[in-house]
Amino acid sequence: MKYHAFLLDLFNTAVAACKPSACMAEQLSKLDTSNGICVVGAGKAAAEMAAETYRVLGDKCYGAVVTRYGYESAGDMGKIEVLTANHPTPDNNSLVAGKTLLDLVRDTPATTPILFLISGGGSSLMCLPVDDVPFSDKQELNQFLLRSGASIDEINTVRKQLSLVKGGRLAAAAKSKHVTLIISDVVGDNAADIASGPTIADPSTKAQAAAILQKYNWTPVGSIAKYLAKPEVTPSDSTPSEYHIVANAQHAIDAAIKVAEQQGWSTKVLGYDIQGEARDVAKAHAQHALQCRANGERVMLFSGGELTVTVGKEYGDGGPNQEYLMALALELNGVEGISAMACDTDGVDGSKDVAGAYIDSTTLDRAATAGVSATELLASHNSHRFFGAINDLVITGPTNTNVNDFRAIIIE
Repeated sequence: MKYHAFLLDLFNTAVAACKPSACMAEQLSKLDTSNGICVVGAGKAAAEMAAETYRVLGDKCYGAVVTRYGYESAGDMGKIEVLTANHPTPDNNSLVAGKTLLDLVRDTPATTPILFLISGGGSSLMCLPVDDVPFSDKQELNQFLLRSGASIDEINTVRKQLSLVKGGRLAAAAKSKHVTLIISDVVGDNAADIASGPTIADPSTKAQAAAILQKYNWTPVGSIAKYLAKPEVTPSDSTPSEYHIVANAQHAIDAAIKVAEQQGWSTKVLGYDIQGEARDVAKAHAQHALQCRANGERVMLFSGGELTVTVGKEYGDGGPNQEYLMALALELNGVEGISAMACDTDGVDGSKDVAGAYIDSTTLDRAATAGVSATELLASHNSHRFFGAINDLVITGPTNTNVNDFRAIIIE
């Protein structure tokens, strides 16, 4: 456990750099509030973003945002209402939020600009299906997509085709000028994919959505299949939305690297935007770490992005960061001098309120003493049980930001 506290400090540094209070003030100061400003937001960071907006702009702003249960900010919001809903699967409050925010945008007069505050998680938190698709069917489809192994851009393509608010449709309802501030949780920072791009025009098609579902062996649901088979609707011409990405994975990782280098470590970035199966990425990173060790390097390896876990019908609890670490521990096989931490910057790895976990050279031995097998639990995707048994889970609570994964490997 030699480097547990140090790695946790680096993770907290990365998170702090992407807090709304640390990254929004410059863009907020540029806004014209002479006629007031309507604030509309969705995402895990939405409440904290709203609090920062109110701190800077004061009573000139009003509106509503939706965030995850437990992610309400302690800051003063003034006349900005905070709604809450479920994540990662939408619930009835997600539907209420979708209707509320769309109505708010539609009702904002042409003389009052709109400030959209968007962050990861907005896809689930703000849900309003097209009229032909029952909400229950959309919920079941969302659960299927999350377990399918589909990439986030594939998932968002499907979501946007079935929504009245995603894919630019929320902003399209506005009569006034608008600007979007975004905290990115998407690899590559494509604004159209962050929270399914409610303010960014969508070029995807129903046919593309249907092809994605077929690729992942979706069992067709009548209402959804019927809607996706309808003729494409040619989008009306619209003015491109102004948006600014105020924080992302590189912003977070670079903040941690600065601290590590100040403490005398050499650093390497394996990638800010890595995607892939968690166990496959772990295998590649383990080989890189072992080569560094063989070369006698004292170095820290950093990476970000968003990993996935493809599960079958039988699966346990955990998330991509925990699975990555369990696979990494197996690949390293107890070699001395290598430690690692992997966490999601929103404080939730998978479906559990656990940010991630920690490993070192003693992990497998301690697991054996605790009576758990990394090999068996990796096969059943039960990483949460594994790290719970050896008390190496990282639990932060809500961080009120979200720029995806933070991974750091120490090689002495």
